[in-house]
Amino acid sequence: MPEYSKKINVILPLLYTYDFGAPVWRLRPDTTADRLGVEVRDADLLLTDFYTLCAEQHVLHKLPLSATKNWWLGLEDAHDGLLFLHGYGDRQIGEHKGIFAYDAAGGKLVWEQPELAYYGINSDGVLALDLKQKNLLQLQSDTGTITMQNVSLESGAAAVANYSNTRFQNCITPMLYLEGETYFAEVADFLEQQLQLQAVRGIEYAETDTCIVISFYISTPDGKLDNVLSVFDLSGELQLNTRIALGISGIGSDTFIIFNKKLYFIQDRNILTVYSLL
Repeated sequence: MPEYSKKINVILPLLYTYDFGAPVWRLRPDTTADRLGVEVRDADLLLTDFYTLCAEQHVLHKLPLSATKNWWLGLEDAHDGLLFLHGYGDRQIGEHKGIFAYDAAGGKLVWEQPELAYYGINSDGVLALDLKQKNLLQLQSDTGTITMQNVSLESGAAAVANYSNTRFQNCITPMLYLEGETYFAEVADFLEQQLQLQAVRGIEYAETDTCIVISFYISTPDGKLDNVLSVFDLSGELQLNTRIALGISGIGSDTFIIFNKKLYFIQDRNILTVYSLL
C-alpha cells in the first residue's frame, strides 16, 4: 500500500461518517440553520434521495419522498431551514423548472412554484426566473408568495452576489488551480517537499486561521488518477492525509468544503466524512 495512505488522522478529530450506499451528487450548506443538504443519486437504479444533516448534533434526516419518483428532481439550495429542490423542463438539455421547498427538519413540503425556476437567495427571500418572460420574481422564502415582479436580471444577479458575502461568511470553498498556472506550481512544490508526491492536472486549495486544506491528484501506474486530501497546520505539519477517490479518469471541483470550522468531503463517492478543524 502506498505510504501516503498510512498517514491518516494524525491530530484532527473525526466527528462523523455516513455511508449512503450510492454516490453523493451534491452538498449545499444552510449557513442560517447550521445544516447541510445532501443529494444522493444511483444512476444504475435511477434512484435519488435527499437528506439534511444537522451539523451541530451530527443527526441525519432523510426526506420522506419516494426515491423512484425523485430521479427528475435535484437539490438546488439550502437556506433558513428549507431544502429547495428543482424539477426539469426540457430534460434533454437539463433545464431546471419548478421550485419545491421542503422543511429540512420535518421533511414536509412547505410550498411550491412548479412553473418557475430557482435563481438565488437575496436578503429579501428567493429570486425565481419566469421561464416565459425571462425576468425575475421575488418570492417570500417561507411561503413562496410572490412579493415583487419584473425584477431585472442585472439587479437580481447583483442582489444574490451581495447577499452571498454575508450568507457564506462561515463557509469556505476551495480555489481550483490548474496545471500550468503559477499557483498550481507553488502548491505542487509544497506538496512534493512535504509528502514526496507529485501533483498533476489540478489542485484545490483553501486556508483557515488554523490550517491549510489541499485536494490534489497523483498519477497511478495504469494511467488513472487518485484524489488525495491533505490538511496541514500553518507551520506545514501534516494533520490529515487520505485518499478520497481511487482510479478516476479526470479531475473534479469542490471536492471539499469548510463550514463553521468543520471539514466536509466525500470519500469513495458514497461516504460523507466530517472532521473538526481545531
